[in-house]
Amino acid sequence: MTQTLLATWLDILSAWRPPFPQQRTYHRAVRQALGSLLCLGRRCLSRIIWTNGGEQRNWSSEYFLHARCQWDPPALFANVLRRALPYCPGRLVGVAVDDTRLRKTGRSIPQAFYQRDPLSPPFHLNLVLGLRFLQASLLVPLHRRGNVGCRALPLRFEEVSRVKKPSRRASAEDWKQYRKLTRRHNLSQRFVQVVPALRQQLDAAGGERQILVLAVDGSFCNRTCLRAPRQRTELIARARKHAALCWRAPQPSRRFYDASTFSPEQVRQDESCAWQETKIFYGGQRRKLRYKEVGDVH
Repeated sequence: MTQTLLATWLDILSAWRPPFPQQRTYHRAVRQALGSLLCLGRRCLSRIIWTNGGEQRNWSSEYFLHARCQWDPPALFANVLRRALPYCPGRLVGVAVDDTRLRKTGRSIPQAFYQRDPLSPPFHLNLVLGLRFLQASLLVPLHRRGNVGCRALPLRFEEVSRVKKPSRRASAEDWKQYRKLTRRHNLSQRFVQVVPALRQQLDAAGGERQILVLAVDGSFCNRTCLRAPRQRTELIARARKHAALCWRAPQPSRRFYDASTFSPEQVRQDESCAWQETKIFYGGQRRKLRYKEVGDVH
C-alpha cells in the first residue's frame, strides 16, 4: 500500500531519535519541524506553536528545546546523506558550500551584525542586519535517471558569528587581541573545520571509496582554504578573472613562485591555449560547454 506524504515524512524523521536525550524532546522537535512546514509567513517559534494548536498551553517547554536541551544539530542531517547516497553512484560526490544570511530586525540579538547584501546592485552597496550561516548541500545528479536537473539537499547549517569589534577608545592590547581572534574565528576557518566533518559523514554513510568534491564561491578561494589538508577531497573554487597566478620557478632556483604572473582572463584570451568541449545537463537538456585547462598552477 502506498504511504501518505505525512507517513513518508515521519519515516524520514525517525532517524532524529538518537541525537535527543529523551523521547519527549524528540517528539517536540518533530512537532516543531512539522509546524515549520505548515506555518504561513515568517517561521518564528511563536507562529509554529500556533500552527500546532498549542497557543493555549505553556510555551516554556517549546523554548527550552533550544535553550536548555543538549542535542547535536549536525547529527540531524546524517540520515539525509545516507538516504541520498544511492542516487550518487559515480566516483565523485558533489557538495556545494556557501555562506547565507538570515535577515533580522531585533536589535538585541548578539550574533546579528550588518553585512553586505548580495542582492544589492553593482553601483550601490546595501547593508542588511542578520545572522551568517555556513551551508553545505549535497548535489544529487538526478539527470542520470531522467530529464530532471540537479537537486541540492542540506547536509550542514552552522552559524558563523563575527568577532565583536572594540570601540575606538579601546586600548592597543584590545585591538591586538581583536586582530588575533579575527584570524582564528572567521568564515574560512570554519570552512576548514567543516571539511573533515563532511568527509567523516560521507564515510559513515558508506562512501569510503568515493571522492568528495566541494564546489565553493570566490570568498573561499584563499590561502586558508586551499592550503588546508584534505583527504580524498577535491576543491573547486570560483576565482576572480584578475587573480594573480603563476607557475613554479625554473630550477635551479631558490624561488618557489615564478616572477612572471598571469590571470584567468589572460588565459581566456590566449589563442595558443586551445578550447575544449564537454556536455553538461543544464536547463532541462544537455548543452555544450567550452573550457580551457591549465595545469600545475600556483
